[in-house]
Amino acid sequence: MLDARLTQVADFVRNGSRLADIGTDHALLPAELVRQGICTYAIASDIKKGPVAAATRTVAEAELADKIDIRLGSGLETVKPDEVDDIVIAGMGGETIAMILNDAPWVKAERYRLVLQPMTRAEKLRRYLWENGFDILSEAVVQDGRHWYTVIHAAFVGKNFIPDELLCHVGKVSLPEGLGYLQAVKNRLCKQQKGDPGIETLLRQIDEYEQNGGAL
Repeated sequence: MLDARLTQVADFVRNGSRLADIGTDHALLPAELVRQGICTYAIASDIKKGPVAAATRTVAEAELADKIDIRLGSGLETVKPDEVDDIVIAGMGGETIAMILNDAPWVKAERYRLVLQPMTRAEKLRRYLWENGFDILSEAVVQDGRHWYTVIHAAFVGKNFIPDELLCHVGKVSLPEGLGYLQAVKNRLCKQQKGDPGIETLLRQIDEYEQNGGAL
Protein backbone atom coordinates (compact mmCIF):
# COMPACT_ATOMS: atom_id res chain seq x y z
CA MET A 1 0.00 0.00 0.00
CA LEU A 2 1.37 3.38 -1.02
CA ASP A 3 1.07 6.49 1.13
CA ALA A 4 -0.63 9.64 -0.17
CA ARG A 5 2.59 11.09 -1.56
CA LEU A 6 3.58 8.00 -3.55
CA THR A 7 0.00 7.43 -4.66
CA GLN A 8 0.06 10.82 -6.35
CA VAL A 9 3.44 10.01 -7.92
CA ALA A 10 2.00 6.74 -9.24
CA ASP A 11 -0.95 8.56 -10.81
CA PHE A 12 1.38 10.34 -13.26
CA VAL A 13 3.09 7.15 -14.50
CA ARG A 14 1.82 6.12 -17.93
CA ASN A 15 0.02 2.85 -18.41
CA GLY A 16 2.20 0.29 -20.18
CA SER A 17 5.44 2.15 -19.51
CA ARG A 18 8.80 0.85 -18.40
CA LEU A 19 9.79 2.64 -15.22
CA ALA A 20 12.98 3.86 -13.57
CA ASP A 21 12.51 4.73 -9.91
CA ILE A 22 15.57 6.67 -8.77
CA GLY A 23 16.11 6.77 -5.02
CA THR A 24 13.70 3.87 -4.72
CA ASP A 25 14.27 3.20 -1.00
CA HIS A 26 12.11 0.09 -0.36
CA ALA A 27 10.93 -0.19 -4.00
CA LEU A 28 7.31 0.14 -2.88
CA LEU A 29 6.38 2.29 -5.88
CA PRO A 30 7.73 0.04 -8.67
CA ALA A 31 6.45 -3.06 -6.92
CA GLU A 32 2.93 -1.63 -6.76
CA LEU A 33 2.96 -0.32 -10.33
CA VAL A 34 4.19 -3.63 -11.73
CA ARG A 35 1.79 -5.61 -9.54
CA GLN A 36 -1.13 -3.56 -10.90
CA GLY A 37 0.05 -4.05 -14.47
CA ILE A 38 0.57 -0.32 -15.02
CA CYS A 39 4.28 -0.86 -15.69
CA THR A 40 5.54 -3.82 -17.67
CA TYR A 41 9.06 -3.55 -16.27
CA ALA A 42 10.88 -1.42 -13.70
CA ILE A 43 14.35 -0.50 -12.52
CA ALA A 44 14.54 0.30 -8.82
CA SER A 45 17.78 2.15 -8.15
CA ASP A 46 19.36 3.66 -5.06
CA ILE A 47 22.76 5.03 -4.13
CA LYS A 48 22.86 3.31 -0.73
CA LYS A 49 23.27 -0.38 0.04
CA GLY A 50 20.66 -0.36 2.82
CA PRO A 51 17.77 0.72 0.59
CA VAL A 52 18.94 -1.63 -2.15
CA ALA A 53 18.77 -4.52 0.32
CA ALA A 54 15.30 -3.41 1.44
CA ALA A 55 14.18 -3.09 -2.19
CA THR A 56 15.46 -6.58 -2.93
CA ARG A 57 13.35 -7.96 -0.08
CA THR A 58 10.24 -6.09 -1.27
CA VAL A 59 10.60 -7.41 -4.80
CA ALA A 60 11.30 -10.95 -3.64
CA GLU A 61 8.27 -10.96 -1.31
CA ALA A 62 6.09 -9.69 -4.17
CA GLU A 63 7.51 -12.41 -6.47
CA LEU A 64 8.39 -9.78 -9.07
CA ALA A 65 12.11 -10.38 -9.49
CA ASP A 66 11.58 -11.25 -13.16
CA LYS A 67 10.06 -7.81 -13.84
CA ILE A 68 11.97 -5.46 -11.50
CA ASP A 69 15.73 -5.00 -11.57
CA ILE A 70 17.37 -3.68 -8.40
CA ARG A 71 20.46 -1.57 -9.03
CA LEU A 72 23.01 0.16 -6.83
CA GLY A 73 24.40 3.46 -8.06
CA SER A 74 24.13 7.22 -8.26
CA GLY A 75 21.23 8.93 -9.99
CA LEU A 76 20.54 7.83 -13.55
CA GLU A 77 23.98 6.28 -14.00
CA THR A 78 22.36 2.88 -13.41
CA VAL A 79 19.93 3.27 -16.31
CA LYS A 80 20.46 2.94 -20.07
CA PRO A 81 18.42 5.28 -22.31
CA ASP A 82 16.65 2.47 -24.17
CA GLU A 83 15.52 0.66 -21.02
CA VAL A 84 12.79 2.97 -19.76
CA ASP A 85 9.98 5.32 -20.74
CA ASP A 86 8.96 7.02 -17.48
CA ILE A 87 11.40 8.25 -14.84
CA VAL A 88 10.44 8.87 -11.22
CA ILE A 89 12.73 10.85 -8.92
CA ALA A 90 10.95 11.38 -5.63
CA GLY A 91 11.79 12.21 -2.05
CA MET A 92 14.86 14.38 -2.69
CA GLY A 93 15.59 18.10 -2.67
CA GLY A 94 14.74 19.99 -5.84
CA GLU A 95 18.36 20.95 -6.45
CA THR A 96 19.45 17.32 -6.14
CA ILE A 97 16.79 16.22 -8.64
CA ALA A 98 17.95 18.93 -11.05
CA MET A 99 21.54 17.74 -10.69
CA ILE A 100 20.55 14.14 -11.44
CA LEU A 101 18.76 15.23 -14.61
CA ASN A 102 21.62 17.48 -15.64
CA ASP A 103 24.07 14.59 -15.31
CA ALA A 104 21.99 12.46 -17.71
CA PRO A 105 21.62 14.51 -20.92
CA TRP A 106 19.88 11.59 -22.64
CA VAL A 107 16.66 12.46 -20.74
CA LYS A 108 16.32 15.43 -23.12
CA ALA A 109 14.10 13.49 -25.50
CA GLU A 110 10.36 13.84 -26.01
CA ARG A 111 9.75 10.12 -25.53
CA TYR A 112 10.38 10.26 -21.79
CA ARG A 113 8.06 11.46 -19.06
CA LEU A 114 9.48 12.70 -15.80
CA VAL A 115 7.60 12.41 -12.52
CA LEU A 116 9.43 14.50 -9.96
CA GLN A 117 8.58 14.98 -6.29
CA PRO A 118 10.86 17.49 -4.57
CA MET A 119 10.84 17.53 -0.78
CA THR A 120 12.39 21.01 -0.72
CA ARG A 121 13.39 23.76 -3.18
CA ALA A 122 10.68 22.99 -5.71
CA GLU A 123 11.25 26.47 -7.15
CA LYS A 124 14.85 25.54 -8.03
CA LEU A 125 13.68 22.42 -9.85
CA ARG A 126 11.00 24.28 -11.79
CA ARG A 127 13.51 26.89 -12.89
CA TYR A 128 15.96 24.20 -14.02
CA LEU A 129 13.29 22.44 -16.06
CA TRP A 130 12.07 25.54 -17.87
CA GLU A 131 15.54 26.92 -18.52
CA ASN A 132 16.75 23.61 -19.96
CA GLY A 133 14.12 22.83 -22.54
CA PHE A 134 11.59 20.93 -20.42
CA ASP A 135 7.96 21.85 -19.87
CA ILE A 136 5.89 21.19 -16.79
CA LEU A 137 2.84 19.41 -18.18
CA SER A 138 0.97 19.51 -14.89
CA GLU A 139 1.41 19.51 -11.14
CA ALA A 140 -0.57 17.97 -8.32
CA VAL A 141 -0.31 18.77 -4.65
CA VAL A 142 -0.87 16.31 -1.86
CA GLN A 143 -1.00 16.54 1.90
CA ASP A 144 0.64 13.72 3.80
CA GLY A 145 0.36 14.23 7.53
CA ARG A 146 1.34 17.81 8.37
CA HIS A 147 3.31 18.28 5.17
CA TRP A 148 2.34 19.45 1.70
CA TYR A 149 4.13 18.22 -1.39
CA THR A 150 3.97 18.89 -5.11
CA VAL A 151 4.40 16.24 -7.79
CA ILE A 152 5.65 17.58 -11.12
CA HIS A 153 4.88 15.86 -14.42
CA ALA A 154 7.36 17.07 -17.05
CA ALA A 155 8.70 16.32 -20.52
CA PHE A 156 11.39 17.67 -22.81
CA VAL A 157 10.03 19.99 -25.52
CA GLY A 158 13.25 21.60 -26.73
CA LYS A 159 12.27 25.18 -25.90
CA ASN A 160 14.03 27.12 -23.16
CA PHE A 161 12.00 29.54 -21.07
CA ILE A 162 13.13 32.05 -18.44
CA PRO A 163 10.52 32.14 -15.66
CA ASP A 164 10.13 34.86 -13.04
CA GLU A 165 10.32 34.15 -9.31
CA LEU A 166 6.56 34.00 -8.87
CA LEU A 167 6.15 31.30 -11.51
CA CYS A 168 9.05 29.33 -10.04
CA HIS A 169 7.29 29.31 -6.65
CA VAL A 170 3.71 28.62 -7.77
CA GLY A 171 4.48 26.48 -10.81
CA LYS A 172 1.36 24.94 -12.29
CA VAL A 173 -0.32 24.38 -8.95
CA SER A 174 -4.06 24.76 -9.48
CA LEU A 175 -6.42 26.54 -7.13
CA PRO A 176 -8.29 26.11 -4.89
CA GLU A 177 -6.79 22.62 -4.47
CA GLY A 178 -3.32 24.05 -4.00
CA LEU A 179 -4.10 26.66 -1.33
CA GLY A 180 -2.63 24.55 1.47
CA TYR A 181 0.55 24.00 -0.51
CA LEU A 182 0.93 27.71 -1.31
CA GLN A 183 0.39 28.56 2.35
CA ALA A 184 3.27 26.23 3.20
CA VAL A 185 5.40 28.02 0.57
CA LYS A 186 4.54 31.38 2.13
CA ASN A 187 5.31 30.12 5.63
CA ARG A 188 8.77 29.05 4.49
CA LEU A 189 9.39 32.38 2.76
CA CYS A 190 8.32 34.27 5.88
CA LYS A 191 10.93 32.40 7.91
CA GLN A 192 13.57 33.45 5.38
CA GLN A 193 12.35 37.02 5.03
CA LYS A 194 14.32 39.07 7.56
CA GLY A 195 13.49 42.30 5.76
CA ASP A 196 14.44 41.05 2.32
CA PRO A 197 12.50 43.30 -0.11
CA GLY A 198 12.60 40.62 -2.80
CA ILE A 199 10.84 38.10 -0.57
CA GLU A 200 8.34 40.74 0.57
CA THR A 201 7.47 41.39 -3.08
CA LEU A 202 7.18 37.67 -3.79
CA LEU A 203 4.83 37.17 -0.83
CA ARG A 204 2.58 39.97 -2.11
CA GLN A 205 2.59 38.39 -5.58
CA ILE A 206 1.59 34.99 -4.20
CA ASP A 207 -1.26 36.63 -2.26
CA GLU A 208 -2.47 38.30 -5.47
CA TYR A 209 -2.14 35.02 -7.34
CA GLU A 210 -4.40 33.37 -4.78
CA GLN A 211 -6.90 36.23 -4.86
CA ASN A 212 -7.04 35.99 -8.66
CA GLY A 213 -7.84 32.31 -8.47
CA GLY A 214 -4.48 31.18 -9.85
CA ALA A 215 -4.23 33.59 -12.75
CA LEU A 216 -0.76 34.96 -13.50
